[in-house]
Amino acid sequence: MADKSFNAYKMAQQQFDAIAEQLGLDEATRELLRNTDKEYHFNIPIRMDDGTYKVFRGFRVQHNNARGPNKGGIRFHPQETIDTVRALAMWMTWKTAVVDIPLGGGKGGVICDVHNLSMREQELICRGWVRQVYKNIGPLQDIPAPDVMTNGQHMLWMLDEYETITGAKYPGVITGKPVGMGGSLGRTKFILPPPTLSKSIKV
Repeated sequence: MADKSFNAYKMAQQQFDAIAEQLGLDEATRELLRNTDKEYHFNIPIRMDDGTYKVFRGFRVQHNNARGPNKGGIRFHPQETIDTVRALAMWMTWKTAVVDIPLGGGKGGVICDVHNLSMREQELICRGWVRQVYKNIGPLQDIPAPDVMTNGQHMLWMLDEYETITGAKYPGVITGKPVGMGGSLGRTKFILPPPTLSKSIKV
């Protein structure tokens, strides 16, 4: 992501074009699959620990849901770009199709550096991200998960915010939760060590 000359989305499209040519896909199918279906770009304003306010840029990209709900992680990175998120959403579509899982491809992100944020500030970003896209995610629409610099605690905050907004229990809205909070075994490595679980902070 640091190399300004590299564009992951262009690379993903070039990969698709090469395979589409080999498969002899018609032009309409090519046009549909080489572009993202839906994109959400939004601001996440939060009050920092020092009392100042800062606005973080967030994204959610839904590439294609022809095979099922979109599925893909949420990345927190200071050099995140919409094109990286687009590429990863597209690759997620191919990954689920190759292994015949009835899901589509999605990806999300926030431009931020968790190493310079307190746990409270990270929680507010998580909750703010959900408030911006809660109408466009869900067990039958789009299912987020952890990715770069996000972990089970982040997912728990996001789940709690979604359930608070909707007023109902939706454990299937997000994966990668701690096992004790409805998560599944198998996802044992996190980019950051999971902190003490908490649901306490509200905006």
